[in-house]
Amino acid sequence: MADYKGNTCPVCKQKFKEADDIVVCPDCGTPYHRECWKKVGVCVHQADHAAGFEWTPDNVISDRPDDIVCPNCGTHNPLGAKYCNHCGVSLPDHPDNVQYQQDHPAPGGNGPVYANGSYQAGGAPQYRQAPRQEQAPDQDFFSAGSMGPDGFTCKEVGPDDPIDGIKARDWASYVGPSSIYYMMQFFRMQETRRKAVISFSAFFLGPFYFFYRKMWKQGVLFALLDFIVTLPSLLYLMAVSGAEWMVGMPFLRLIPTAMQVCYVLNFIQMVIRGLFAVYWYKKESERRIHRVYDRCPEGPQRSDALAATGGTSWAAVFIYLGVYIAAGVLGSFLMGPDLNAVIRFLTM
Repeated sequence: MADYKGNTCPVCKQKFKEADDIVVCPDCGTPYHRECWKKVGVCVHQADHAAGFEWTPDNVISDRPDDIVCPNCGTHNPLGAKYCNHCGVSLPDHPDNVQYQQDHPAPGGNGPVYANGSYQAGGAPQYRQAPRQEQAPDQDFFSAGSMGPDGFTCKEVGPDDPIDGIKARDWASYVGPSSIYYMMQFFRMQETRRKAVISFSAFFLGPFYFFYRKMWKQGVLFALLDFIVTLPSLLYLMAVSGAEWMVGMPFLRLIPTAMQVCYVLNFIQMVIRGLFAVYWYKKESERRIHRVYDRCPEGPQRSDALAATGGTSWAAVFIYLGVYIAAGVLGSFLMGPDLNAVIRFLTM
């Protein structure tokens, strides 16, 4: 488990001690005293979760001079350690870190590390992710939580731990960008058997989100739905602009009613995709991962195949954007001559 000792509870502003009862937010990993969590009932960073906020520890200074504290998880490491024993992150440029002094000798011999021109006293520690092969084989991938009667409890998921029968490392290889976020959501679905997870990206971006995540069927489906619910409004704009081909159409009087109905339907389909997009992504990913399992043995070849099959596709996003723009241009040619009427309608 992560060592939160010395970090600060965001509610009571007190530093965590060795024996404190600590729970963490499953979305961003922020630790709380259990009583503080019960008091507020919600993460103080909730507004930032949609943007991918993740809690980072305070720059805790160890109370033991022979320890180096990891800035990523707060674990105490012995002097001379290059990578954190818990999370595998490269340890900060601590002046007393023997390994750092060996790798970055100060100019002029064995002087102190702060004599090196590249050392910035008082600056935030700089660290990088350790190479995968140098991390401990049982290194934890992430901490995930589930809601219990006393609030959130935390469980650490390692690379070989299964999420619905698929190893976490394989989920990470397939998902690609934002893999930690999605694995946390998949883990929570496994534990709670709930399918609904709020995705603001899917809610607002719709088909763009699905095409980005290579969910082709859902992308096409919601692109068609977007067109259908927008069609009455487009027909109305063509009618008020005086398009000749619209004159005498028998359905003109039904367009205002159809517009109101489609406004409601559009909101409903936005809510549905916003709530279930992550679940659909999980099920689609499971199906594709098992296909890779069937044809590739475990090892680097499987990881490469998962990364190629999954990941994201900016190409699909730009193709759909091009189609979207082309459809808009085509619609403009079908408008009538009175574009001022269209502008008045759009600015009402």
